Amino acid sequence: MPAMAMAQEGPAESQAPGGLGDIIVTANRTASSAQDTPTALNVYSGDALRDAGIASVRDLASIDASVNISPSAGAAYVAVRGIASTDVTEIGDPSVPVSRDGFYTNRSFSLNSSMYDLARIEVLKGPQGTLNGRNSTGGLVSIITNRPQFANGGYSSVEVGNYGTFNGEMGANLALGDTFAIRASGTYLTHKGYRRIDGPTTSGDDEDFASGRLQALYRSGGLSAWVSYQHDSRTVNGDAILRGALGGPKPSFKNLGAFPGDSPQKTTLEGDRIRWELAYATDGNLNFIYAGGYDSQNWNNILDATGPEYPANRQFRQNERPKTWNHEFRVSNDSASKLFFQAGYFRFSENNTVDSGLFNREMTGPFAVGGPLEALAQPDQYGIKFDYKIRTRSQAVFAQVDYDLTDQLEVSLGGRYTWDKKTRTGQALLFLPALASPFAPALRLTTPGLGRLSDGQPTWHVGLNYRPTPDTLIYAKYDRGYKSGGFNSNGSSASVPYDPEQLDAFEIGTKNSLLGNTLQINGDIFYSNYRGYQASQTSDVLQGSGIFNVGSAKIFGIEGEVKALLGETTRLGLNAAYLHTKFGDDIVVNDGDGNPQDISGNRLPNAPSFTVTGSIDQDFAVGAGKITAHVDAKFSSKYYFSAFNLDDISTSDFVIANASLGYEPDHGGWKVIAFVRNVFDKNVLAYAQQNFVSHTNNYQFQPPRTYGVRASVNF
Repeated sequence: MPAMAMAQEGPAESQAPGGLGDIIVTANRTASSAQDTPTALNVYSGDALRDAGIASVRDLASIDASVNISPSAGAAYVAVRGIASTDVTEIGDPSVPVSRDGFYTNRSFSLNSSMYDLARIEVLKGPQGTLNGRNSTGGLVSIITNRPQFANGGYSSVEVGNYGTFNGEMGANLALGDTFAIRASGTYLTHKGYRRIDGPTTSGDDEDFASGRLQALYRSGGLSAWVSYQHDSRTVNGDAILRGALGGPKPSFKNLGAFPGDSPQKTTLEGDRIRWELAYATDGNLNFIYAGGYDSQNWNNILDATGPEYPANRQFRQNERPKTWNHEFRVSNDSASKLFFQAGYFRFSENNTVDSGLFNREMTGPFAVGGPLEALAQPDQYGIKFDYKIRTRSQAVFAQVDYDLTDQLEVSLGGRYTWDKKTRTGQALLFLPALASPFAPALRLTTPGLGRLSDGQPTWHVGLNYRPTPDTLIYAKYDRGYKSGGFNSNGSSASVPYDPEQLDAFEIGTKNSLLGNTLQINGDIFYSNYRGYQASQTSDVLQGSGIFNVGSAKIFGIEGEVKALLGETTRLGLNAAYLHTKFGDDIVVNDGDGNPQDISGNRLPNAPSFTVTGSIDQDFAVGAGKITAHVDAKFSSKYYFSAFNLDDISTSDFVIANASLGYEPDHGGWKVIAFVRNVFDKNVLAYAQQNFVSHTNNYQFQPPRTYGVRASVNF
């Protein structure tokens, strides 16, 4: 049968005797060794992630030198090589999408919902828009779950730890003959809040998440059909946000006490998703694949929005109900052919309903009940209320050809044309006494939220791959990336459009497996030229828009990775990245209060100049088993969370270290691991912003020191 170019599934890891092994990936939509794939990527097997306690996409940032993941008041965004979209609104598109079994969603609040029963996670760096979806100017995080297999078996794991942590995961596979198999898996994650809050809600950064997945696979001859259904449920207090004075100075984070809180907060998520894939490999060396899916989410997020500018305890209440469809048709030939081609059509659609606003719970000071100005009070009502319906449509045709010029030299050419459409209907309703001041005139203003975007852009890929020996790959490539524009509104004025952004990325890299694959050395140098960079700033409701184009930006970087197996019992890993980022000249934009600011020459947000991760694993033979000691750490230099490069919303240099000690018998299929994460209990910023709605600086943090025991068994 011809080799399938499908390929979300594939063997997770192949371990050569005495070697480091390699992981089979599908970064280029066909199964290949990670060391033989001409793109910069990091790949993590599901077993390795489970042993390391990586239970969320956010945790990836602790082990990957090129990745930063920041929460953003209930949502989140991913940055790779300093490229990210900080717009997590209903119009925003991620610059680094998260694909789950090949399915794309725009909304980041369900980012972590597929992080169990994993085959692997692939972190692809640089523009991926030719073959891998839309808007991926910075890269792609591809989550690939285990599919049904034609063998009976399963696994179970349990983790207990401080903060009342209990993480349970289980999966079972049943083969109902030679052509049909089913797989069921589920997870339950819970822990108390990592941060105390002195308010109606007493803690934040907690977790209470449950999910279940059921899959079926039919395969006979060249035909295969796969379907998966998943339900997610999450109810938490939500993000713990430390509020400081707008504009600083930044408070000390050395000893974090209880965060001040004035209004209750809560986040809930209910989601249902179904995926399917139908593939057929002909005897004539052609493969046809249709993959699709439907995703429905209901997200409620209530934030404490109390600030010094208005005399009330406030909440920002958000509700979004996106319904997303993906369809993709692909045709390809055998990937081992001298000329290997892939071509297809992709369609993305999202219908989202937004019901959000700034809500006054009770008045304070002289406007409180019994106060001298109670008659002017505006409790139990919205100062501003958004009611929108958003439709997003994206279509694309794409093709890529890889041609062997010689046995050692290959050229790769690809192109994609994308048509994007976005429309928004609805309105924003403002009531000035409840929004700006109780003394304001009792005016109710209705602002149409109408917005429309229609755009089309080509992207392309040109690559040259050279293999001087079977164990060495040298590649050079040029990619054009594109992310669609949009429109936003502060509620008091009509929609303000912003343009698409484009990225030209040039890269030279090499991958080397040496000394019988006991040493792997990889590296790459890249340069990216941005045009129309989209920046964001939380804005005062009566001031400017939140998303804006800032013009040009340039990114230069160097990445290196070393893996070594010393003898049979010692494994070392080192991954480093250097970034130099800079906005262009003569760039003046308004901050969230409408004041012009010159950001010429500023560094891009979420772009540390230097990061490095390192790890060591040491095995000790003990009776009929082994003990494995593991230590890893990540260093990151200072970086900013805003294009304005403000010190009060930046993170300082930091180091986070983790350690574990595990035992695994030679037979039995079980293991037990004691672990501690963030060994030195550092308070490290995960996100910071100047919020001109609440008129505060807001700070969120990575988890504190956690420890516990994790046990797992395969059967």
